[in-house]
Amino acid sequence: MTDSYVTVAGNLTADPTIGNTKGGDVFANFRVAVNHGYFDREKGVWLETGASFYKVSTFRALAVNVFESLHKGTPVVVHGKLRVNEWENGEKQGTEVQITAVAVGPNLSFGQADFTAVRRPHFTGNDPSADENVQAAFAQEHDGELPAGQEPPAGDDYDQEPVPEEPVAIGA
Repeated sequence: MTDSYVTVAGNLTADPTIGNTKGGDVFANFRVAVNHGYFDREKGVWLETGASFYKVSTFRALAVNVFESLHKGTPVVVHGKLRVNEWENGEKQGTEVQITAVAVGPNLSFGQADFTAVRRPHFTGNDPSADENVQAAFAQEHDGELPAGQEPPAGDDYDQEPVPEEPVAIGA
């Protein structure tokens, strides 16, 4: 069976957290809230009818860029592999929806953004979303604790200043 891909647009519920998988890859996790509603033309108002929450995992260069660029409340568009997980923590249990993102960006319907290209090594390998450290970071949310490691990891190219690309003229 193939993976299901999904694209959601919503807002970050908190600043992204960052950590390392057991294999040493950097990851960043965050949650996205997608508000549901409709515009009532008779009343002339937008009516809220609830929200859906998605846990999002990013890896490698995308994780570093997410951690350095996005903050609580940022409107984003997320595209990635959809996974539905059952969880249990003592007497608590539930179902959560997780997206392993392949692309994340600001939702420009709500504002403007500046883009800065950075040069980082390209990483390849297996999908690390099932890594114990990634899942443990999400599991800590069920305990009411925030995951540890709020700073980018030292080493490799992650702690170096970004190297801007040459500007590209569009429509010239």
